[in-house]
Amino acid sequence: MSELRILVIEHEKGAGPERFGTWLIEAGAEVDVLRPYLGDEIPAALDGYSALLVLGGSAGPLEDTANPWLPQVRDLLRRSAAGEFPSFNICLGGELLAAATSAEIIRRQRPQIGVYDLHTTSAGERDPVFAAIAREAGEKTIPAVLFHQEEMELPDGGELLLTGSDAPVQGYRVGEFAWGTQFHPESDTAQVAQWLSSDPLRLPDGKTNDSIRSEVAEADAELVRINRALAHSFVDFLRGLQRR
Repeated sequence: MSELRILVIEHEKGAGPERFGTWLIEAGAEVDVLRPYLGDEIPAALDGYSALLVLGGSAGPLEDTANPWLPQVRDLLRRSAAGEFPSFNICLGGELLAAATSAEIIRRQRPQIGVYDLHTTSAGERDPVFAAIAREAGEKTIPAVLFHQEEMELPDGGELLLTGSDAPVQGYRVGEFAWGTQFHPESDTAQVAQWLSSDPLRLPDGKTNDSIRSEVAEADAELVRINRALAHSFVDFLRGLQRR
């Protein structure tokens, strides 16, 4: 059994770790998934785990009444940002990290859904995890799957690592150990198609369900290359911490 264990918080059915989890395992981590919507309890501490992975979902990061575990998740992320343990937080997870560190969350008039071109910042090129994206992309933009209505501001003191589109905070880090994304490194065509069929969000202007599925399918090889490198880079970072 691997000594490098990652605790995953999944907020709803259909929004699991998917292939990002597979790539973490491929890189040498053990992945344990908690499903609080099915009654799993959020631990008060991360004892026995090397890191936390918080996934996406259709809820907003402050919708505590319908999702009563969210305050506990925000507390864990506040502690991650303070340096207690590493975390990687995707979409809703990234918004929860932003909210936990007092960043503003706004609701967009129109969601972003589909594949958008993003690029790393100079801080992203130096970041111990996101530098993997910069190495893979070179001078090019990278394709990324977006599927969100909420939008986050950069927390005070946060480092913007990945940007692009009219929701500029696409990847960031707070402190030394807490990463957040707005994009979905785990998603593939099947997952996006499932979300399109179950989520009542209005589509962006000029897009249809079919066109969005086509966008994701056409970008899939690049999505795999970029996001697999990101997952491996996170595990490499955790392994480096173990060697200290």
